[in-house]
Amino acid sequence: MIIIIDGYNLLKQVFPKVKGAHALEKQRNTLIRQLGHYKSNKVDSIREIIVVFDGGVLLHATREVHDGVVVILSGQRGSADEWIINYVRKNKEKELLLVTMDRQIKDECRPFGADAIDVFDFYNLVQGELLDAVAQEMTHKSEAQKYAADDDAYADEQIKKEINNDALDLLMEQYGDATMQKDDDYKTDADRKSKGKKLSKKEKALYKKIKKL
Repeated sequence: MIIIIDGYNLLKQVFPKVKGAHALEKQRNTLIRQLGHYKSNKVDSIREIIVVFDGGVLLHATREVHDGVVVILSGQRGSADEWIINYVRKNKEKELLLVTMDRQIKDECRPFGADAIDVFDFYNLVQGELLDAVAQEMTHKSEAQKYAADDDAYADEQIKKEINNDALDLLMEQYGDATMQKDDDYKTDADRKSKGKKLSKKEKALYKKIKKL
């Protein structure tokens, strides 16, 4: 599956508002690193993650790869919306999943078989992977400390290995800037479908994709 993320649409919803190009670039880099961590744990189900941002220094769109994530800058002559829609149109035979809350993008891409997931639902999955990594790191660190009395060198080496995991740093970067929107500030698709409504064929196809996440 290929996941296509409307970059600034996601940042606007789950990251705090900031002023200045430097602060915005820091947010982008944090998000990209988080996505890279997430993708590294989903190699069996996710072929590619593409995150698309408006702007860039060139007139045309540019493509770079950071932390295993494809980063697209739409260029000064285009927009992220246009790039996403054109990509979906050209790759309609592939299994695609959009991450956006932009209704126009969803409507334009739906005829080509691209389903969409709410940015909050997706970002919760990304953070869940980071939290799992931190929990594992702390468990391993605790186990290594148990050996400190008998073998200080072994314990120190094990602790150093675990600290090299950057999941905690990524979470600290996120929460160091501001607090995410509270869960009760929005409703997920699951919440909206929780009153016994039968899912349509399209909805079933979407949830089949979501299970792979």
